[in-house]
Amino acid sequence: LPNCTITPHFATNTVYVREALVTDIPNLVEDTLEERGMLRIEEQKGRKELSEAYRITREFGMDELVWNHISLQLSDGSYLITPGNRMFDDVSPQDLVKNGVNAEADVIHEAIYKARSDIKAVVHLRTPATVAVSCLEMGFQPLAQEAAHFVGRVASLPFFDRGCCETAEQLHIRDAVSDVKVNTLLMENNGFCTFGKSLGEAWMLAYYFDRACQTQLNCLQSGVKIRYPDPKALARSASLPLVGPAEGEWEALRKMLSRKGRARPTY
Repeated sequence: LPNCTITPHFATNTVYVREALVTDIPNLVEDTLEERGMLRIEEQKGRKELSEAYRITREFGMDELVWNHISLQLSDGSYLITPGNRMFDDVSPQDLVKNGVNAEADVIHEAIYKARSDIKAVVHLRTPATVAVSCLEMGFQPLAQEAAHFVGRVASLPFFDRGCCETAEQLHIRDAVSDVKVNTLLMENNGFCTFGKSLGEAWMLAYYFDRACQTQLNCLQSGVKIRYPDPKALARSASLPLVGPAEGEWEALRKMLSRKGRARPTY
């Protein structure tokens, strides 16, 4: 056991051991119980918020049956994620599992968390627009205001055969997202991941990346010459922080869910 010392019976009669029994050990027990209590409260809140994230994703039609995952890392290093057998609007706080249970999802999410200590949430989706852009040789092109948050922050991952070595895929993912400026991973011929310092930031990035990809496709489908934005103007917009507005939008989305009667209480 950690922080545990085993001594012979006769040694308990020493001043040092008697003092430890009276002061040190109770303090350690109290600290451990307090830490566990805080972790339990954190996990309960995390389960509620993450289950809401799944239902909000469904609300905007960004899900794909039971596939794809959103995860939230806890302060002890573990993370919550869907088991992969629930429709997004049917995910409750109790349904979420810890990492290590969903092996397929762990390949991506674990790799990102290991590569980036600043990341606390990962959103992995395959919306029609983002999949289409992931199949384009030109890749993602920021064309409008909603794309500003992704200027110089989108990394690419070559298409991986899911039957190949998972370790190799994880290494490629870690290399791709290691730069702290990167907030999005475009997975070629597959989909994308966004990640942030909070669940709200990661989800709002996913929402706007999907919108930016839709704009790109709309422009390409128009068949006319595209007016590309001024790179300097895009760079200035990209320098603006996302976290503040993202948290405001995220809380508004959670309230929207409550208004529609779809928010579920924590267990």
